[in-house]
Amino acid sequence: MKVKFLKASNGDAIWITLIDEESKPRNILIDGGIGSTYQSKDKKGKAVFGDLGHEIENLKKLNEVDCNHKIDLLILTHVDDDHIGGLLKWFEQDPSFSKLIGKIWFNSGRLISEYIHQKQQDDFDIVLNIRDNNNTSIRQGATFETYATTNQLWERRLILQEQEHTVFGLTFRILSPSKDRVQLLLNKWKSEDQSLNTSKSNDYSKSIADHIKDDQFLEDDSVHNGSSIAFILTYGTKNFLFLADAHPSVIIEGLRHFGFDSTKRLTAEFVKVSHHGSKFNTSKELLKILDSSVFIISSNGQIHNLPDKQCLARIIGCCNNPKILFNYPELTAKIFTKSDCDSNQFLVGEVSELNFNCD
Repeated sequence: MKVKFLKASNGDAIWITLIDEESKPRNILIDGGIGSTYQSKDKKGKAVFGDLGHEIENLKKLNEVDCNHKIDLLILTHVDDDHIGGLLKWFEQDPSFSKLIGKIWFNSGRLISEYIHQKQQDDFDIVLNIRDNNNTSIRQGATFETYATTNQLWERRLILQEQEHTVFGLTFRILSPSKDRVQLLLNKWKSEDQSLNTSKSNDYSKSIADHIKDDQFLEDDSVHNGSSIAFILTYGTKNFLFLADAHPSVIIEGLRHFGFDSTKRLTAEFVKVSHHGSKFNTSKELLKILDSSVFIISSNGQIHNLPDKQCLARIIGCCNNPKILFNYPELTAKIFTKSDCDSNQFLVGEVSELNFNCD
């Protein structure tokens, strides 16, 4: 199994490839980053592909030879722009996108309202501007949900904490969101207030040692982040933790449901750290349940100054010689001082892809 952490600016876009138990190629895409993760324009106004665009173009070429090559599962963890923007750009630029998708997991407003028996807000739907066939001058508005349903890409299944799904020989144990968190999302869609999920200035001048000494935790209260789909992915005997932007208290609830706590820790090959390393989304209590030496940070540091050094210090203080890997490695020189690195308490490095065998 290969896991690629695409460059998605301040967002997440994770591409997983594997050969399943029937020797078929499988692709899973978790989120799509911001719009430029798929495509942007250079200084001359020419359209250029980002990492997601390149992956999709490569997939198209494989699909022309063998139609088994597609995104077998697309997981939209939540609707913040740094997770959905690249997908929307792809859908709106490429009228044939649905032919490359097997199925989609996402929690729509309408489905949440049906589950909770509560009316959704009028502005809950994600509207796409889809080209009408190949006529680039005609666009039709369609909701993300309607398009996914009419193209038979979505099973109208709400993804919630405590569920377990087996797909392509992989097991997904859902840690987030809880019913309470999706209900909050239904009550508050686009009217998100300024909240703890935004770091306005960086905390990089303070040493790791001082961050560990002065650490105080306050949990993220963003409703959108709290609705994130987070899960344990199991491949053979190996576990991988994908935390999207989920809240640590909800992740802990999910881990406890599946039998993990500080006395029976979850062993994971890596942890995709929640919310790009925000100090509000990783708690000591959560870290004490995890047995992992590798922590992935997906962020270029240009929006909200994430990751927070305080979050990284918390990981370093709670874990034994952790490896903190960045998909934008140039950040390390900005965050860590020489004295930080001389402490020999942690390692830093770059991550673009990781490979794993099924034991």
